[in-house]
Amino acid sequence: MTKTNVPRLRFREFDGEYVLSSIKDITNKVKSYSLSRDYEVNDSRTEYVHYGDIHTRLNNIINDGDKLPNIKDGKYTLLKSGDIVVADASEDYNEVAKPMLLENINNRNVVSGLHTIALRLDEVDSLYLYYFMQTDIYKKNCYRLANGMKVYGINYDNLGKIRINLSSYTEQQKIGSFFEKIDKIIELQTKKLEQLKKIKQGYLQKIFPQYGESVPRLRFSGFSDEWKVSKGKAIFYNFSDKNHEGLPPLSVTQDQKIWYRDELDPALSYDKQKLSTYKLIDKNYVVIGLRSFVGGFAISDKRGIVSPAYTILKFRNTPWDFYFTRNLFTSYVFIQSLKKITYGIRVNGRSISYNDFSTLPLVYTDNLEEQKKIGALLNTFDSLIELHEKKLDNIKKMKKAYLQNMFI
Repeated sequence: MTKTNVPRLRFREFDGEYVLSSIKDITNKVKSYSLSRDYEVNDSRTEYVHYGDIHTRLNNIINDGDKLPNIKDGKYTLLKSGDIVVADASEDYNEVAKPMLLENINNRNVVSGLHTIALRLDEVDSLYLYYFMQTDIYKKNCYRLANGMKVYGINYDNLGKIRINLSSYTEQQKIGSFFEKIDKIIELQTKKLEQLKKIKQGYLQKIFPQYGESVPRLRFSGFSDEWKVSKGKAIFYNFSDKNHEGLPPLSVTQDQKIWYRDELDPALSYDKQKLSTYKLIDKNYVVIGLRSFVGGFAISDKRGIVSPAYTILKFRNTPWDFYFTRNLFTSYVFIQSLKKITYGIRVNGRSISYNDFSTLPLVYTDNLEEQKKIGALLNTFDSLIELHEKKLDNIKKMKKAYLQNMFI
């Protein structure tokens, strides 16, 4: 007889059908308190789970070494190891009822705080429920049952309506343990990536001059001249060349990269009738699409056209080294200079214009060999960072695929 209520992917030693239940049937609600950040103190015997921490923590499985915020001591109903706390409010519907698992909090006084629902499980493995709460089917149900427009909220009654298919307790444990191992790999890979970014940022701060200085604190041997200081208009001029609708449309992303629109998102819509108004860009053109201090300036490695909303800059003389230029626009000295001319500009949401940029002082070396050495070093870091980002992304995709296939 064909089994119908079984997952598509399963450990080979298990073969029984799953049993349909609901979150209400397998949990009991534990008291939560409206404890905001105002209740936090530097030291006490009591910790709490705030919904903001559920949304922002890298790892939401709490064990003995994982710190939670301290609050003023008082008479509270305490949480226990194995309890799950979910955030009952979120501006992102994908994070409505996002969970945190208190896997091991022995001998700790932990309470459930503001905008949380605390669950105590009844004969169900806590890791199994925790990872079920990361599946698309759970998230879609939370979105369907949540209330609100800008901020989505859910209560225990509605959360309890969500159905869950349960295997044997032994199989639940094995599934939970499997996903916990994947999460530990993700956490380790994330830390490696963040460490690489910190190392690169450290080099950026030293290999470019500090704000108000004209000589970098870290330098390749053979270079000793002071760096130049010139206004933006002395190095770049405003460039606007339209009526090139035969060229591919491009987009600028916040990581300072320029992509073919169809490559970035094939479903991304734009008015093809207006392509004649788009501006031409080519290799070594600079595009300003500022929405934040970091990531607003991009140097192009492609030929194509961009929205007329962008400001396009072209070198007056020989272009600088590509990777030197890209990293100059994220250096501390550039960001600090940028802050002075952008004060008040983005209040109304507009980007920096050429007139804004033209008075900006740029600190740079005009020695192309020094530029190339700096660019090559920083590009090595960028390549390593990109490699680790792809590895992390692949692990996350693998986890998502397992979630889709190991839960019903």
